[in-house]
Order: sequence, then C-alpha cells, then structure tokens
Amino acid sequence: MALLTPRQVIPAGIVEYLENLFGKEGVVDAQELYYTVKYEKSDIEMRLIADACVIADAMMRAMLAVLRPGRLETELAAWAQFVGRMLGSESDGFKIIVGANEANRTLIGPALNRPIQEGDWVHLGVAPQRDGLTSCVRRSVIAVDDPSKVTTEQKYWLDMVEGAYAVGEAWYRKVAVEGLPARLQEQALVDYFAGKAAEVSARIGKPVDLARQKPYTGTHNAGYTECQEFYGAITLDSHEPLGHQIVTMLDVALRGVGDYWDDIVLPGFDYALVENTLGKYGPRVEVLTKVPVNVQALVGRA
Repeated sequence: MALLTPRQVIPAGIVEYLENLFGKEGVVDAQELYYTVKYEKSDIEMRLIADACVIADAMMRAMLAVLRPGRLETELAAWAQFVGRMLGSESDGFKIIVGANEANRTLIGPALNRPIQEGDWVHLGVAPQRDGLTSCVRRSVIAVDDPSKVTTEQKYWLDMVEGAYAVGEAWYRKVAVEGLPARLQEQALVDYFAGKAAEVSARIGKPVDLARQKPYTGTHNAGYTECQEFYGAITLDSHEPLGHQIVTMLDVALRGVGDYWDDIVLPGFDYALVENTLGKYGPRVEVLTKVPVNVQALVGRA
C-alpha cells in the first residue's frame, strides 16, 4: 500500500503510476489522518513546546531590553538569536521579526538592516524550536525611552488590540471548558472589532468596516511549524470542538492598510498585534508564553 501525505511532492502522473503498482484500492490519501495525528500532541511534545516558550520569552525580553531609537532592526534580531541558541533552541519557526515604522505593513517581515526611529511602531516576533517543536510570542511596541512618551493615538490602537486579545483568550477558555463549537471564539473576535467600527469611523472621519481590518483568523494550530497551514485553525466554519491536547497560537491583530501597500485605511496606524502560545490540556488552558500582554514598560530596560 502507498500512503500519500502532504510532506511528499507528488509529480503529475505519480498517482496513476502507484495505482498501476498497487491497484487503486492500495493507494490511500492520508492527508486527513496525517493532519489529525499532528494536531493532537503527546505529553512529550507539550513539554518541549513549553520549554520552547521559556526560550521565546527570554528572546523577546532581550530584544525589548536593547530596543532604542538608532538601533538597527538586525541588531535586535542578533540579540534574540544569540539568547535563543544559548538556551538550546536549534532552529526557528520563522525568521526573527523586527519591523519598524512602515515595515509593519509586511505583517510578518524579518529584520532588515535599517534603523529604528524615535516614536516608531515596532513589531517583534520570535518562534524558537526545541527538537523541532515551535513556540511563538509576538508583540507591538513604540520606540520611546519612557512609556509616558507613547502618544494618545498610539495608545488608543494598542489598547484596542489588547482588548481584542483579552476577548479571544476568554472565549478560547470558554470553548475549551464547555466543549463548544470552536467557531464561537473566532466569532467573538469578529464581533469585538465590528462593535468598535462606529467609534473608529467617527475618530478618523470616514466609514470603516473594522472587522475587515482584522487581517487573518485569530487562532491557529501549531507544533512542528509555527502555523500548520489551515488544519486546526479556528475559523467561522469550525463547527467542531477543539482537540483534546493541543497547542494553539492566539494571534490577535489589527492592520491599518488594505490589500495594497499604499492603501491607507486607518491613517497613522499600520499594524499591531499580541500573539501568545496556548497549551490546551483537556479542559485546562495555560498561556505558555509569560511576557506581559503590554510590554511597553520593558522597552530599553535591561
């Protein structure tokens, strides 16, 4: 019997070739089985992901500690990588993210050789791995030497995203404990932003569908990658309950641009997010990454 899984590149004609060798009944599409096996995690896998989360927190704190105007994005990434490797992370689920000012529009862009300016929005993200198992923590901050220098406008958007994250986590816990359809958690996030649309429209002086500025589903599966494609992500079509023992990235974000680089929807704001790694152990949910949701006070603090 031949099993076809997503890890295999299947050239044109190979299915027919295998069917000739094994018969049509001997060639099985194992994608669903493969995804299901990866989705549920063993105790050892959960422990390794928790270990990776300890490393992720240290990497994030290192970047926050050295973040100051004039530093290069690559300098911050270098500190994060050094800390990660010193603590035992052999690889990363994605290239270390440091995106200042309009580079935030990339949503997931890696650090580049460009300086961070005073007052910039800065997006930071790390995804260290332990034996191939991935954690993730991402945050948005402002490049100032004191939290009091964060502008009223900047604080408004940060507070909105942090409020959305609180809703997402609360509903994830509710869905986990009560065995509810997972879609209710994503619906709560959509409803949160939709409920802010009138306020934001009045603020910027034009109508905006704020729920559409939520750039992606807020809760996705992970494990041996930071985001395991689409299987296990919570969408409005996720009618089944969550898995029993799984790891989830709760990634709540808002973007200020549309589908094009210069399509400005929310003036003065490009992108902000909070992302943590959650472990679900039956009905119990633990946030495995421990840095605060709001890390602005850690900027420039060793």
